[in-house]
Parts: sequence; structure tokens; C-alpha cells
Amino acid sequence: MKHIREIAVKVIGSLGIDHSIRNIYIEETDSPWNEKALIKRKKNHLDVKVTIWEDRTFLYGRIYRLFLYIYDVLNPHFRYNPKIAPEENGEPRLKDRHNQIWSIYVDSRLEKRGIENFFNRAVRKNIFIDAENEFTWEEASLIFHKLWEQDSYTYSEITDYTYNLAKLSVGNQAKEDPFILDINRHVRNIYVKDHIDKIQSATFRELVNELLSYTAYHCKDAYIESSHYGIIITYQKVFFAEMIPTNENTLFFTIHNPASHSYETEIITENSNIETVQSHIKEIYNSLAVNG
Repeated sequence: MKHIREIAVKVIGSLGIDHSIRNIYIEETDSPWNEKALIKRKKNHLDVKVTIWEDRTFLYGRIYRLFLYIYDVLNPHFRYNPKIAPEENGEPRLKDRHNQIWSIYVDSRLEKRGIENFFNRAVRKNIFIDAENEFTWEEASLIFHKLWEQDSYTYSEITDYTYNLAKLSVGNQAKEDPFILDINRHVRNIYVKDHIDKIQSATFRELVNELLSYTAYHCKDAYIESSHYGIIITYQKVFFAEMIPTNENTLFFTIHNPASHSYETEIITENSNIETVQSHIKEIYNSLAVNG
């Protein structure tokens, strides 16, 4: 906690918003997907509560990105006005899109500043494309590229794109990098094996294969499929677990714990105890099967 607080104080100082924040409350979570920042407005300042993944991977960047949202809220040029955004209860699909576009604005700035971040361009792009399934992959890719490359936004611009996203699909896609265009032609045919084959270490490939084989054999009715950025495992069409291999011979492994209604994430390496991971998979599966 002390280390997280020290980084948070350093970040808000570098962003120039330290005079606007009086108290920072820190809470840890077991998944990067649960990270968030909440603000409470006082008379002349903000109190901030940040929820941080307990792992230390990209810790500075993950804290920095959370406070970038707060920087935007405080920035008069951003013109933050939540009243014009879609309401979560009434328009959940558009609310999610609005959050995605704001997240793209945040994460693109981290990349431009050379700050390592869990939600890098590749991860953010794949999340966006998966969510925007009303567009073709090529259209969604082009839209993402335009959103990512835009230098600055106002809150009203983010809201306008939320309701009129299709207007960004108009453009000359031939200007994209030839490598990206080649990926576009083949991405719809990505298989689980393709993700595994990208792992450089033969030993680690074998470990991941063993985890998948174990899951397929011991978890009846579990369905293993590929997404753009990783391997998804569902049980009775409900999210069960996710595996995202990286170029560093590591695996981001997230599993849904129905007992606590939370997502638990760990980084698996060649040195991880695979039997412990398998036992966890079986334990969670048994819980799902009983409640299902």
C-alpha cells in the first residue's frame, strides 16, 4: 500500500493536479480488469479512491492511467459534463462505448509519453473490436485507428462519437500499414493454436497446452475458443476463464470466481506450479457446475 501511495503522489504531482486532491484512498483487487478511480467532490477539493490490481506489473503506468481520468475531469478544456453521456441503466451498450472511447484517449496518451501500460494499443484495439461487432473487422480497425491517433478530445466529442461512431468508418483504409492490412485479411480465422504458436518458448508452449488439455478433459461442457487477443473458456455460454499469452513468455490468466463474484488474475510463467493452477481451475469449475 505504501508503495502504491508513493507512486500515486508522484503521478498527481507530475500531472499538476496535486493541489486539487486532498485525500487518496487505496484498495487492492485481484484483477487488472477491476481497476478504477472514484472521486468525491468536496467544497474546494476532491477525495479519490483508487482500486489497484495487487500485482506489480506495469504498476506505475496503471496508476498513471487512473489519474489521467481525474486529470481530464479537472481540465477545463476537456469540459467534463456527465449529464450528456449515455446512462448506464437506460443505454448500457452506449455507456460501454463511451467508456471505451475515453479509455482509448487515456491509453493512447500513455503510449505517446512512453509509459508502459497493461492496456497497450494491441489490448485496447482488440477489446474495442470485440465490443463493436456491428462493424466488420476492417471497419472497426479503421475506427479504432482514428480514435487512437486523435491528439485531444473534449467530453462532448467523446459523447458525439459514441452516438455517431459510424461516421469514422468512412476513409481510405489503403493508407494503413501493409502488415496491418495483412492481419485484417486473416484475423477472422485465428484459432487457439495460433495464439499458442506465438509463444517463443517451447517449454512454455507445452505448459499452456497442458493447461488447456486439463481444462478440456476435466471440465465437462467447457468451451474453448479464440478471441482476437487470447483464449476464452466458457461454461454454458458464461465466461469461465481467459488466457492471454504475451511475447515475454508469460500468460495473463483470469478466472471468474462465482462465490465472490470477482475476477482473479495471475501471471503464469515457465516456473509456475501448474498443478496449483489446475487445482484452481477444477475448484472454480466444480463451483460453477453445482450452481449451474
